[in-house]
Amino acid sequence: MNNKFILGFLVAVLATALVANLAIAAELDVGTPTVSVDDMSVGTTHNVSVVAGETYPVEVRFTMSATADEASDVEISAWIQGERNDRVDIEFEDLLPGQRYVARLSVTIPEDLDETEEQLTLYLRIESDEGNWEDEYTLYAQRQSDNLEFLLIDMDDEARAGETIPVTVVLKNMGRQDAEDTFVTVKVPELGISRSAYFEDLFPVDGTGDDDDDEDAREKRIFLTIPESADVGSYEVEVTAYTDETESTVVKALEVIDAMVEGNVIASPSSQTFAVGEEVVYELVLVNSGEEITVYNLVPQGSDALSISLSNSFVTVPSGSSRTVDVYVKANREGTFNFAVDATSDSFTETAQYSATAEGRSFGGVAGNNVVALTIVLAIVFIVLVIILAVLLTRKPERTEEFGESYY
Repeated sequence: MNNKFILGFLVAVLATALVANLAIAAELDVGTPTVSVDDMSVGTTHNVSVVAGETYPVEVRFTMSATADEASDVEISAWIQGERNDRVDIEFEDLLPGQRYVARLSVTIPEDLDETEEQLTLYLRIESDEGNWEDEYTLYAQRQSDNLEFLLIDMDDEARAGETIPVTVVLKNMGRQDAEDTFVTVKVPELGISRSAYFEDLFPVDGTGDDDDDEDAREKRIFLTIPESADVGSYEVEVTAYTDETESTVVKALEVIDAMVEGNVIASPSSQTFAVGEEVVYELVLVNSGEEITVYNLVPQGSDALSISLSNSFVTVPSGSSRTVDVYVKANREGTFNFAVDATSDSFTETAQYSATAEGRSFGGVAGNNVVALTIVLAIVFIVLVIILAVLLTRKPERTEEFGESYY
């Protein structure tokens, strides 16, 4: 016989056996269970009404067939069609032949009904190692009379003191009745600020009012300004929608952070070469490109080889401006030395880096003192010479006696 034929035959047999096994496993003989929702029997002859958003107890009563095998690893679950991810599962006791059982669960009715009234399908399922049972039941759901639901609240979770933040709100009428004269208020109780917007009338379903353009949802933007005096920290933002008949509130978190400061420091020039003992001037340029005025605390950092001082230790720089500070440097010995000036504000610290190269000595040092002394000595010598010359020039020459010739 062809090997391929044999292999195909075996595969077919195994597949048939597997399907038969699954079919057997899919059957759990529990008769016709009795189901109730909120103590009301559910069946083909009973209409059970439920309200959107509410949670109801579900009770299942059934009898295990007397001819069935004992079943273990039992799990019972309930869910609304389209909401299986939110199903409720309970682990149940072993099922013994001929015994009656009661399983109690709960189910939550979806809140977002498309219409004011809808038929929903409730699924119940019993699973075990001996097989499964599943059935479905019809529930009649209706919206609450008055119910406002936030579809969206979009806002930044951080803000700075003095900043105005937009809060985008999308509000929908999820009730059965018209929501007349609807308002939304955004407030931060701890900061004492509040803003409101008028959302007009909202209808249960689009076009159910006098005008075909009547809407069941609206979007508006509310602007909230954080006080300049607001402290850094966490605050609760309460967003409340309300009419004369109903009210709905959602709380959002807001973090107030330091005022934005952007800036940098510039070393100008960053390096110089000069003589030992000579004082030179560098510049430190402070730039504030932020939105708030900034106060800088300036601290020089160097070594004992340099003497460093500043024209100002505290500098205020307005937003969008710059300030220049003189940095005075004198070298105490020859060499190349690095030094820096730290500029610190409430929000950040920047450092300007410099380099100084000292060569030889200036007249302002020891060499300068020697030159001065030599100059004084030369001046004294020059003065003495001038005096001597003056004396020599002013002194009268001595008269010599003239002897004439005598003739005898």
